[in-house]
Amino acid sequence: MGNLPKLSDLQEKSDYEKERNIPNYLTKIQHKAKGTIKNISSYLTRFDNYLVETYHKPNETVFSEILAYSEDKRYRVIFDILQDYANYLGTKENHVGTNKISAGYVRHSISTIRNYLRFFGFKITKEDLTDNVTLPRIIEEERVPLVREKLQSLTNEVTGNRRIMYFVMTSSGLRINEVIRLRKRDFILDEYDRVMVKVSAQISKTRKPRITFISRESERLLRPILDKINDNDCPFNQKNRQWENHRHQEELVFERIRKKLGYNDRYESGVHHISLTDSFRSWFVTKCNRIDFGFGHALAGHETYMKRYDRMSTKEKVDFYIKAEKTLQVNSYLDDEKNEKIQEVYLNRISDLENEMNSIRELLKRKTV
Repeated sequence: MGNLPKLSDLQEKSDYEKERNIPNYLTKIQHKAKGTIKNISSYLTRFDNYLVETYHKPNETVFSEILAYSEDKRYRVIFDILQDYANYLGTKENHVGTNKISAGYVRHSISTIRNYLRFFGFKITKEDLTDNVTLPRIIEEERVPLVREKLQSLTNEVTGNRRIMYFVMTSSGLRINEVIRLRKRDFILDEYDRVMVKVSAQISKTRKPRITFISRESERLLRPILDKINDNDCPFNQKNRQWENHRHQEELVFERIRKKLGYNDRYESGVHHISLTDSFRSWFVTKCNRIDFGFGHALAGHETYMKRYDRMSTKEKVDFYIKAEKTLQVNSYLDDEKNEKIQEVYLNRISDLENEMNSIRELLKRKTV
């Protein structure tokens, strides 16, 4: 037999070891949601550009050189680079040029880079990051609620299936990337007092299945569409477009509508007050939470609250939903004061009719006598 290679030679270089770079890291995490991978790629590419601009070397070269340092020096240098990058981001404007990059963006960037560094061979924990890199504190902004008048304006600006989709979203808490992937079979039409929607783990953002419901108002609009399609068809993506492209198209349409209506206010972070998914879901969660705090969050797919309602029967959930339904409706809504006035008019009219009938009876009695 020929001479076998020395163990030390095998340890120095292995044919089985993949190169440590951004493309291979993205391949490693390919089972994450595509939107998540897109964001991670964006964070890492921006960081790589920063390293090239600052040190005239790509990340692979910079990190390989640092790994050759002694352990103390290695981590001291890495944390210095991360701190410098966090400070650098803090001086840049956000993508719309309205303000500085948000603290949330800086924190997400550094967290993403930490995961990439671990892939590269640096043993950095979350605690290490907290102890050695100072990041900006996230400032909570008071959210502006979506009012009914603006919601009505938004739904009046669209027609056809898109308009119906908006009604379904506001009455169910569904995300845009969930509602466009629902199939006819996911709508349980006649088993309960309200149409139940089954959101599978495959399309849920949290990768956990859940149920929610839609209002009678939405049901009246949706049923004619469902009657015309097969069980496997998507009512809000009947052309079977690639769902991410379809979602992006819907977001662009919503942006045009928002601008046309003049709803252009932004938070300090640069995010618009009104957005397709966040505003509709916030509307739903707020209304349902008034019936039982946490119920809206659970139906909308917020994991912390979902566990709390797992033990409830579907009928119990429907009963809760029906209590919230009145305030969820977009156009069929009557507030308590208006409802009382209508009831008063009806009661007065009934009383008047009863008096008229009594008068007629008295008149007929006299004639017969």
